[in-house]
Amino acid sequence: MTTTLDDTLITLTERLSLIVLTSSIWSGRKKLRADDLGLGAGEIPSEELVSLGSKRLCNPDAIRVFHTLKGQAERACLKVGTRFLGGYLVPNDQVDGLCAVLDGLKRDFEQEVQSFLAEYDREIADWIARHPDWERQLRAAVDPAEVIGTRFSFRYRPLVIQPAEGHRETLVEDIAEIGHTLFHEVAQIAVSLEKSLVGKDSLSQRALGTFRRVQEKLAVLSFVDPRIQPILALVEGYLSRVPRRGPISGAMFQEGFGLWLLLCDEERLSRHGAGRLAGDVDPDGDPPERDTDADAQLTDAERTARLDDDVDLTTETEATVTESISSREPSMRHGIDTPHANADVPLDCFF
Repeated sequence: MTTTLDDTLITLTERLSLIVLTSSIWSGRKKLRADDLGLGAGEIPSEELVSLGSKRLCNPDAIRVFHTLKGQAERACLKVGTRFLGGYLVPNDQVDGLCAVLDGLKRDFEQEVQSFLAEYDREIADWIARHPDWERQLRAAVDPAEVIGTRFSFRYRPLVIQPAEGHRETLVEDIAEIGHTLFHEVAQIAVSLEKSLVGKDSLSQRALGTFRRVQEKLAVLSFVDPRIQPILALVEGYLSRVPRRGPISGAMFQEGFGLWLLLCDEERLSRHGAGRLAGDVDPDGDPPERDTDADAQLTDAERTARLDDDVDLTTETEATVTESISSREPSMRHGIDTPHANADVPLDCFF
């Protein structure tokens, strides 16, 4: 089935919302100036050429909680959505639940701001006490608490996606990237399993939860791109057969390892989803049958030559697979070590 631009636009406008999440956090820094270092105007190049960087005005631990809350909000959006146009594309039936989570994080954020401002003067004093040689420069750069309070904010806005009349085509490139973006996010989730799989012979139930996170993410967004459903089916099929208790070992571990290798590579996910959709990949299908009538008409010499060709082809194929597996690296920023090609890993089921 071919999905047209109009089909996808209808999906975007009728079944999905855009969650725009914005948060501002005071950096705890001020620009480092030449006079902070006791340098004269002629002792450093112009600002057009160099920058002196910045100086910390307080302990970075004091503002770390705000970055933690921001990260939790982003992960909540990614759990049920995917990045799109600077926000998060989320199915309409997931919006209310997500907004409830974001409301809670917004309250926590604002409470932490009030707590930080109440302790602001003490934090500054403690920081200056830790760096007495820089007391003059630090005190000169410090702003009052009421000014710092304006540097913090946490907002989210659920929006309906609707291109302006006569400009539907402007979304073509963005729409085409949705599936690929989702596969990139899935690969980022999957890569976190490396330490639980590489060099191991079993998988814990806790680590198996990462596969379930992938399943949940793919399930809520499976209608966005037809390539997603074949990948979802693989993950669901595996999770439906693994034991509910105890470590996963033996053949089920090996199968999970192969599935993990697939999930870690966004490009391969895209190609595999498209291939399964087109019917080009059928891991459960029987091998093609040889034409026995044609074989019967071969002479002994021809039959021997054909057998030799098959042996050469098998050897060449095995060498190619070995080279491919041993040199394979997921197209992610994280490096992933793959097992030796001769290890007992049923990779062919997925590629």
